Amino acid sequence: MARLSLTHRVQWLPITVAMACAVALALLLITGVRHAARLQSASTALQLASGLVAEPQLMRSELTLIQRGLETQTYVGDSLRALAVSRNASNQTYEKLAMAVKEADSGADAVALFALAQRHWQPLEAGLARLGNTKSADLYADSVTGSTLTRAGAQLKRVADEVLATQSTNASALANELAQLAALLREGVVRDGKSLRALLLGGAALAALLLVTMLYFAWRAGRAASTAGEAQRQIGNILGTVREGLFLIGRDGRLGGAHSDSLLPLLRIASPAGKNFEDLLRPLVDERTLLAATKYLGLLQKDKVNEELIESVNPLQQIEVSFQRPFGSPELRYLSFSFRRTRGEARQPDFLLGVVADVSDHVLLQRELEQLRASSESQSDLLLQVLQTEPLQLQSFLGSVDVAVRHSNSLLRSPGVKQPELLQKLQGVFRQMHSIKGEAAALGLESFVDRCHAIEELLAGLRERGDLAGDDFVAVVIKLDSLLAHMQAVATMQERMDGMRSAAAAAGDLPPARHGDTAIIQARVTAAATPVAAPVPTGTANLESMLRRLAVEVSTAGGREVRVVTEGLDRVPPMYAGTVRDVCIQMVRNSIAHGIEPPAERAAAGKPTTGVVRVRFNDDNPREFTLLVEDDGQGLNPTQIRDRARDRGILDDEQAAALDRSGAYRLIFQPGFSTADAVTEHAGRGVGLDVVNAAVRECGGRIGIATTPGKYTRFKIGLPRRESQSESHSSAA
Repeated sequence: MARLSLTHRVQWLPITVAMACAVALALLLITGVRHAARLQSASTALQLASGLVAEPQLMRSELTLIQRGLETQTYVGDSLRALAVSRNASNQTYEKLAMAVKEADSGADAVALFALAQRHWQPLEAGLARLGNTKSADLYADSVTGSTLTRAGAQLKRVADEVLATQSTNASALANELAQLAALLREGVVRDGKSLRALLLGGAALAALLLVTMLYFAWRAGRAASTAGEAQRQIGNILGTVREGLFLIGRDGRLGGAHSDSLLPLLRIASPAGKNFEDLLRPLVDERTLLAATKYLGLLQKDKVNEELIESVNPLQQIEVSFQRPFGSPELRYLSFSFRRTRGEARQPDFLLGVVADVSDHVLLQRELEQLRASSESQSDLLLQVLQTEPLQLQSFLGSVDVAVRHSNSLLRSPGVKQPELLQKLQGVFRQMHSIKGEAAALGLESFVDRCHAIEELLAGLRERGDLAGDDFVAVVIKLDSLLAHMQAVATMQERMDGMRSAAAAAGDLPPARHGDTAIIQARVTAAATPVAAPVPTGTANLESMLRRLAVEVSTAGGREVRVVTEGLDRVPPMYAGTVRDVCIQMVRNSIAHGIEPPAERAAAGKPTTGVVRVRFNDDNPREFTLLVEDDGQGLNPTQIRDRARDRGILDDEQAAALDRSGAYRLIFQPGFSTADAVTEHAGRGVGLDVVNAAVRECGGRIGIATTPGKYTRFKIGLPRRESQSESHSSAA
């Protein structure tokens, strides 16, 4: 049974109803609280107003008692105190009533009545305040004729009379206004009570509706759960049957709980649920593929990206993985991943559907077919290359390949584990491969060019890393062995062809003019399992044809038109024949790739569209031989060279500013330095001039540069004369 974590489908309708009911209940509660607060404030205001209605009449009664008591010279202290207490209590009540009326929000009429009542109360309160300042003990004085009013008593009598006379109207109006206010407040209390009762009934009805709705949706959820259980069982049957590994990747990069049973044995994992896909993939692929896969999945999750168009750039379409076995060697398998965005109902996709399949059988079968096809094609290509190459040149080249491969292996096996030593080894192998590639390109041996270029790619990757270790060169050794095996295969093929030609020549099937060549062919080294003989020096005609063929290949690849002119190559001494050949190949390639401009640029500069590379060898100097390689291209730009060196970290800003013209020109011989913007088969590695510099330095020679930007570049190479060289050259002549 497939492991499946199935969540219930989201029921948006019950959630919406529940949320609506909850919002409605919250609104009812808030409204009810507000009505309750208003009702409480209105009730308080009604109570206060009702209590104030009788106060004016009581105050008038107390004033009358004070007036009569003063007239009859009786004690009025109690009335004065009662009047003061009533006044203070009324002031406090009016303050509370003002706040209660405001909070009760009883309407503009109630506010207006209260304001009018306050206006009538203020004069009455002022008169009462005057009465409150009198002491009852100072009101009467005894005389022979009886008690009489003192000055204070007379003053109190006048104030009491005045208050009764002038404020009786205010007191009556005040009592009437307070009675009207109490009536309005009573109406508000009744109204708010009815509203609060309606809200409570509505809330109860809404709660009942919510309960009924929840019961209904609970019943529906039960039915949906039963349906989901059946769907889960069916999906489990499907996921447990398919042979591909099916899984889901969320937007956060984590795998979902739903997956097919086949996923576990395909990826050798226990459970992928909740794991990050990047972590799941990391043990299976290298960092570069992992980074590319992460970027691809991020691109696939963008809504506006057409997944059909970017499917071709899927870095996981076919990957080679190695699974460790408990015993024995690791198991090598080939897996194919594909991804599709899930399709929702007018919603953005939440998941990517991943499908992984084991395509090992398909890959192995396809490789067998490709090997059969490649073997047939490679044999045909090799045969064609051998037939098109002059026998002596091919023999010399095979010897050069053998020497270069063995020298490279010797460099890699030499002691040294520090970074400078490892870089020196790498650069030495780089020179050997670049030199062989140049000679192969000059001879039209594309199979060797491709293999050398592949080794250069591997070496360039190691050089860019900067933290080399001895184990990093294992892949280089394997590539070198492959190149050596290819060289031996070509040597074997040449041996067989030599045998066939010899047999044909012995039978008289070849024209007489070719018998001499056949005799020479029979003298070659033919054992493929043994080291190929040392390179055989080539003549002037051979070197000239190699340079012209190389010029055609490099200029065609770079979209240029070039003519090679040679002079004096027939005077190269035998001891320098190999050096001159290697130097000329690298220099001609460098001149075409870096110096000669495209035809359009040359025409715009007023130059002939066909560039010229001149190679001239002079032996008229008694002290040294001179090799000149000159092109009429764009020349060397010291500023560009300095900028490129600064960009690549070879120089800092201060060093670049202090570097003179000759120092800038010397930079082009540095290993790994190139002014090319992109790496191609013929430029961009920074090895060609390094090979030239190393070859000339080994001979004890020197290199000079003369250039004018936009005009020309001339390399002058001096090779020292030696006694043995002169004698050898003389004897050869």
